[in-house]
Amino acid sequence: MFLTGWLIVLAVLLFWAVGAYNRLMRLRSSAIQAFGALDAELLRRTALLAEYDATVTGPRLPEDAQMHEALRASVTQYAASLAVMRARPLDASAGSALVAGGKVLDAAWQKLLESSPEPAREGEAVDAVQTLNSLIQRSEQQRSQIENATAQFNAAVDHYNQAVAQFPANLLAWVFGFKQAQTL
Repeated sequence: MFLTGWLIVLAVLLFWAVGAYNRLMRLRSSAIQAFGALDAELLRRTALLAEYDATVTGPRLPEDAQMHEALRASVTQYAASLAVMRARPLDASAGSALVAGGKVLDAAWQKLLESSPEPAREGEAVDAVQTLNSLIQRSEQQRSQIENATAQFNAAVDHYNQAVAQFPANLLAWVFGFKQAQTL
């Protein structure tokens, strides 16, 4: 009788552990899938900035050249941070690096837009101005899409983090190496 009671307790613990582990895996997978959608939007962002860089025929002033070089460097840094985050979407240090790279990229982009929104030389092609304006508009549209995808990723990460921190599932998380993820 005593042995039967222990077997029942052991069976209940085993079933609970399997269920808790499956829940952690499901939430982790959901956060990774949400990052996949965000990753697609962030890749479009880097492609758009590369398209902008290719459209610009040449800086008019030395300050413009510096700003364009700053944009190129920040796009490169951001792309590298994104590649690391893609490899480890729930890694806190990769998330922090991506956030920092995004802030540098936003600052470079904003400074460039504020400095020279349209060509100043007479005779420059109207098509170039229209193309640049179109790219700027697309950039603003992308910003809202990125914000939506980021919000979905952050919500999925929050659910995952809550599950990892919740007792007694946090014991299983510790045993199996589940770590808290970084929101963006």
